[in-house]
Amino acid sequence: MKYLTKRGLDGLKAYQYKASGYTYLDNLHRPFLDWAALQLPLWLAPNLITLMGTMALVASYLTSAYYTPDFVGDAPRWTYLLSAFAVVFYTILDCLDGKHARRTNTSSPLGQLFDHGCDALSVNLLLANIACSLSIGCSWAHALGNLGVMFTWILAQWEEYHTSVMKYGNQYYGVLECNYTLAAVHMATFILGPAFWREPATNYLPIPALQGWMMNDAIIILMICVGFYQATTNIRNVWAYQTSSMPARERGHKQLAKGAAAAHFVIIVTLLVLGCIWLWRPCEELYLCRAQNAGFGIAYALMASQLIMAHMCKEPFQAPLWAIVCLALGNLNKVLGLYDPLTVTLALDAALLAGYLHYVLVVIGQICEHLDIYCLTIKRKPAADVE
Repeated sequence: MKYLTKRGLDGLKAYQYKASGYTYLDNLHRPFLDWAALQLPLWLAPNLITLMGTMALVASYLTSAYYTPDFVGDAPRWTYLLSAFAVVFYTILDCLDGKHARRTNTSSPLGQLFDHGCDALSVNLLLANIACSLSIGCSWAHALGNLGVMFTWILAQWEEYHTSVMKYGNQYYGVLECNYTLAAVHMATFILGPAFWREPATNYLPIPALQGWMMNDAIIILMICVGFYQATTNIRNVWAYQTSSMPARERGHKQLAKGAAAAHFVIIVTLLVLGCIWLWRPCEELYLCRAQNAGFGIAYALMASQLIMAHMCKEPFQAPLWAIVCLALGNLNKVLGLYDPLTVTLALDAALLAGYLHYVLVVIGQICEHLDIYCLTIKRKPAADVE
């Protein structure tokens, strides 16, 4: 089975990455990142740099899962330090992979898919580790905290599809600031202890509106406010964009009318709402909340990856409706109690993971074959072909 048509693969040739919205912190980091990129060996593949950063998050995720199976409870202090280090390490490598690709002349659409595809998975890993530091299990806070971040991240991909421009922030706050904020929360947990986030918010923030709220509630409210503010910017940018101004080469066969943008938006919101409903109700069974969180994250990563590929191939966006059905079935079973929730959730997770891996691996194979490149190594031309 192949996911990309010949027309879609040919559309990759017209793909050009356009980024904007860099922040002051992005500009402040640029000299260091330029220097760091020069220290990387030329044989190192850019996609391998991306993978290394993601694996750091996976390692911290698994460590946190061992000590806090359902996100709630106190883990050894060093686990929070590990989470903070993983965020910073991932962030730096995520900035370096593109620079190294340009340095080694190996930039390609595959790098874009690999980079943003790993980012789509990393969003869930980052949020899961934050839930551990804040000691928040399945609840309104867990659900809305995830929504606040996941909503704006995938809307940035939606905006790129409909405007051909990826915006990293609003000059003052963007991806880099978000990641460093998460690292700061982990560091605060390491220094002050996880119990700090369960203290009344008014002990440290003398704001009458926070009366009765805990410190972890205050952080979740902040995440929601920032995320939804940025999401409104994404929506406004797409709605104001004149699709007729997009060059035909960039437009390709994409669905760019306002109706199509609205339809894509509804599909994205449907997946997010179902995932949040799944995480809203408290779980009594061990590992159930984490299993639900993982299933939601995989479905989210799959939809984001397909949206990214549709943009790069200049093709209509074909949403993974079956993944949405999986989330709906998980919610339905949890409400009706037809079967053991953990068993059903793990079965849905397995199906989602299998479908996600099949899509990603097949697409990577198709792109590598079409562009005559390797994924995790740099393909060298024979000496006779080098001028």
